[in-house]
Amino acid sequence: MSGDGLLVVGVDGSDASSRALRWALAEARRRSTSVLAIMAWESHAVMSGPAPMLLRPEMAPHEIHNRRREELARVVREARAGAANPEVQAELVEGSAAEVLVDNSADAAMLVLGDRGHGRFGGALGSTALKCAHKARCPVVIVPAGVELDDDDVGRGEEQIINDPVLG
Repeated sequence: MSGDGLLVVGVDGSDASSRALRWALAEARRRSTSVLAIMAWESHAVMSGPAPMLLRPEMAPHEIHNRRREELARVVREARAGAANPEVQAELVEGSAAEVLVDNSADAAMLVLGDRGHGRFGGALGSTALKCAHKARCPVVIVPAGVELDDDDVGRGEEQIINDPVLG
């Protein structure tokens, strides 16, 4: 998958990121390009001998990695809704979400994000979206709440959506 025209989408399993992925899929169809869905993950486990893994094995880094990989595959599968196009590559990358997305924006035509993630803080935008908007090396589209694509829009082939709910 080349970077020419590539749409990079930040995915964290939230409703906002699923909405952004669906929007990016429809936009990629219009542009005849591909999508890179990226989910970042961080292991916050502090291991000191085998005791922590014996007490809470679900917190072991390999378990967290496996759960996130399954979640990414599920989100992409649901967003595609059985459509064959566009080409979608899903990547699970260890690191801070904002840093991973900014790094991947260097080769992208566009970085697509939801307006809110799984963060705990209120505000107009989530912290990852704010950091990416300031540091990304390509245009950033933030798909706001209330923008929902019909199933027809998600599965549409060559037809154009006349009034895009985000770009107009």
